[in-house]
Amino acid sequence: MGGSSGAIRSPLFVNSFNPASYTSFDSNSFIFDAALSARMMTLKTSTSSAKINDAGLAYITMGFPVTKWWKTSMGILPFSSMEYQIIVDSVLSDIGNVQYDYSGSGGLNRAILGNAFQPLRNLSIGFNMSYIFGTLNHQRTLIFPDSNNHWSTRMTSATLVRSIYFDFGLQYFKNLKNGLTFTSGVTFSPAQPLSSNADFLAVSFYHNYSSNLDIVKDTSVYDQGISGDIRMPYSLGAGFSLNRMNRWNIVADVNYQQWSGFRYFGSSQALNNSLRVSMGGQFRPSTLDIGKYWKRINYRAGIRFEQSFLEVRSTRLNDFGISFGVGLPMKKTRSLINIAFEAGTFGTTENRLIKENYFRFTLGASIFEKWFLKRKYD
Repeated sequence: MGGSSGAIRSPLFVNSFNPASYTSFDSNSFIFDAALSARMMTLKTSTSSAKINDAGLAYITMGFPVTKWWKTSMGILPFSSMEYQIIVDSVLSDIGNVQYDYSGSGGLNRAILGNAFQPLRNLSIGFNMSYIFGTLNHQRTLIFPDSNNHWSTRMTSATLVRSIYFDFGLQYFKNLKNGLTFTSGVTFSPAQPLSSNADFLAVSFYHNYSSNLDIVKDTSVYDQGISGDIRMPYSLGAGFSLNRMNRWNIVADVNYQQWSGFRYFGSSQALNNSLRVSMGGQFRPSTLDIGKYWKRINYRAGIRFEQSFLEVRSTRLNDFGISFGVGLPMKKTRSLINIAFEAGTFGTTENRLIKENYFRFTLGASIFEKWFLKRKYD
């Protein structure tokens, strides 16, 4: 539904994007959610194009009650990912051709433990405590392809992240007339550091083009085990939803993040603040769990626009996407098979930049089970 999640609450699945939603879990239920995601991308410039595909885990989460007023959730989700390579060719006087190669890989994941409480009848508050872990690898290489008198140089850094991260949520929900329910939600992540350690390595080498092998001259570790942090900026989101007897639901979100406050080991990265707007809806022809199967399917659609934190060559890079999906009910249960498609575009070919056209497919399941029942008969 366009990624709108701030005001969504349901007893049938886990909404980890706003931990206040956990109080919607049934007091006798156990929920297990899991999904895989695949993305197909076409990268284009004004003169050429290339295709890239990737796939991976979208999320694994579970939720259950602790008491009637305290619900909890746990799971593993991706936090960030990195994969790039930039090659710049240049010509220097008295040397000849020079090639600069910049590349990066790796990513971060988050293991979450969330809790939500309902201090008032129509008010829910919650928080996620996440353990962020993973490795980020950066590499810079200077190559002299036409010269046997100059050794090439490669500088690498490996940043190991192990840190605690918090985010918070609030939801207010109110039953209106004619079976309508209005929900408003707020999410907030304060600016906080991710504790990290980095190793830096320098290598001098000569590249043998006939064998396509690097002949290493020497290797030096010029910094090892450097302690620092990656300072994440604060983010703030707000949204609302209007639901009628679980037959239809309209949602909308606005999210802001202060990326100008991002720091990598104390260094500013010259990023812009980002803003994302999204909206979507869900429709189910029948409110009953009996009858024709197609009337019990949840049909979903959404749209989103994001002004990203990247600005290259005085051009702001934006992201736009349209999504469609269905929630297919399983037989004799409230569990769902969820299928989603998203088509979008990121960036532009103006000013010699790269535009990404992508298609994302997600397949998941929300398993709902009745637990914690006191049986009168065995």
